[in-house]
Amino acid sequence: MSRNKKILLISLLSFVSFFSTLWIRSADLMESRNFISAREIVLNNEWFVTTLNGEYRFEKPPLPTWLTALVMKIFNNFSDEWLLRVPVALICLLLVFYIYKLVKISSDSENLAFITSFVASTTFMLTKIGAENAWDTYPYVFMFGAITYILIGLKNQNITSFFISGFLLACSLLSKGPVAIYGMFIPFIISYIFIYRCDEIRKNKKRILLALLIGVSLATIWPVGMIIENKELFIAVLNKEKDTWTTKHVRGFFYYFNYFIYMGSWAVFSIIPFLKKWDFGDSKKNKFFKFGIIWNILTLLFLSLVKMKKERYGLPIYIIATIPIGVILDYYLNKKWEFLKKFDRVVFYIQFALIVIVSSLGIILLKWKSYLINFKNFWLFLIFIGIFIFIISDLFKNYFKEKNKFKKKIILYSGLVLVLVNVSLTWIIEQDIRGKKNEEHLLLETLQKTKLDYPVYSEKFSIEDVWSIGKQIFKYTPEKELPDKFYYLSEEPLDQEKFENYKVELVDDFYRFKNSNKIIYIYFLQKIK
Repeated sequence: MSRNKKILLISLLSFVSFFSTLWIRSADLMESRNFISAREIVLNNEWFVTTLNGEYRFEKPPLPTWLTALVMKIFNNFSDEWLLRVPVALICLLLVFYIYKLVKISSDSENLAFITSFVASTTFMLTKIGAENAWDTYPYVFMFGAITYILIGLKNQNITSFFISGFLLACSLLSKGPVAIYGMFIPFIISYIFIYRCDEIRKNKKRILLALLIGVSLATIWPVGMIIENKELFIAVLNKEKDTWTTKHVRGFFYYFNYFIYMGSWAVFSIIPFLKKWDFGDSKKNKFFKFGIIWNILTLLFLSLVKMKKERYGLPIYIIATIPIGVILDYYLNKKWEFLKKFDRVVFYIQFALIVIVSSLGIILLKWKSYLINFKNFWLFLIFIGIFIFIISDLFKNYFKEKNKFKKKIILYSGLVLVLVNVSLTWIIEQDIRGKKNEEHLLLETLQKTKLDYPVYSEKFSIEDVWSIGKQIFKYTPEKELPDKFYYLSEEPLDQEKFENYKVELVDDFYRFKNSNKIIYIYFLQKIK
């Protein structure tokens, strides 16, 4: 297969993986914060000083918000969440090609680069986070890109690569501060020096320092600007964020050690690198494999030392784990079945069973749900069922007839089944099961399209409410001077005594969230004259 065909196939697969579920989920807390800040950037035409519900937003650097705001500006669309997730999907698509470049430059193997990027585009946690426009994806993708261009610069002695690396480093720092330096770059440097020694780094130390200087200098512009804007608040926010990393979402040291599960269909292949000593008959691949393993382990340990842990914070583990998996799969593809050891054959039998079980469960769920959904969706689910049946029958056919083809099909279908399951079952679970409750009332988020003409006040509201209604919500207090006309958002029926000088012109109730029956009221009040 030619290089262009490989890139085309990876592009198409990545597009399906990262773009096919953008429209399913409702915005969570992190996404709501990003979307609100982006909306206020565009509406206020203030791109440098970011705000959240009208107040300074210093907690997170602004690059992900700038990219979201750019989409809002280009398409003049402030409410369609699927569209506002396009930047993160594009970033994940970029990650797949950074992985392709890094593997190619490190191993001199086009096939290995293709296989590794195939694994990345079909890894469960990457496809999941690739559909959520929070801050976590951006810093690690840009950092991986910065590392990739450092390696390109080391090999080609091209100063331009170090300039690009510096720019991507700045993008990483402007996405979530130094988290990716700690969680990805430092483990990379240690692993690289340990395996490849210091010669190349020593020869290019000035260029590497130039890249670091460019990155830090560009990234410093925004925080310096915010210190000038409001020094006391900015420092207070930094201190609060520092404390947050040791007091919130505290988990045990071994929290990320179950990352194999979140590799999805690659779970088995992500475990076996640690189960025996590997020799691929190629010194370059052996070194690259060891480099990937050490980088993976160090990243896991570095992140495990941090008290604050969430599933998505483990993203660099899933990214780097694709490297040793890719090397092993490349080895299997180039090894005839009859020359595989018993251990390797058992691995394929386990993977075979896994694919059959997952595909069968997919067929059962799709078959069951197809009778409960609108007929217009029936043919779509019938297609998914047909593909699952074809995969199972094709594997059984090759198992009995041609073991070498069986081995290759196992690797191919491991990735494709993950994508099929992710797309079809996500559509069902999110759209059909969780969204089924919302039949009696409209969702609060429909007010985004309505575009309320008057200010909105509320005594108790969430950030998600600010996103749902499409504009800023002002905090209500009894002593606050109110305008002649305004909307009032409330979790409870209105206490008229609070607004004795006002009459209710209109009242409506909504479901607050897509997956909940919780009611929230909105009143339109006008001053009595």
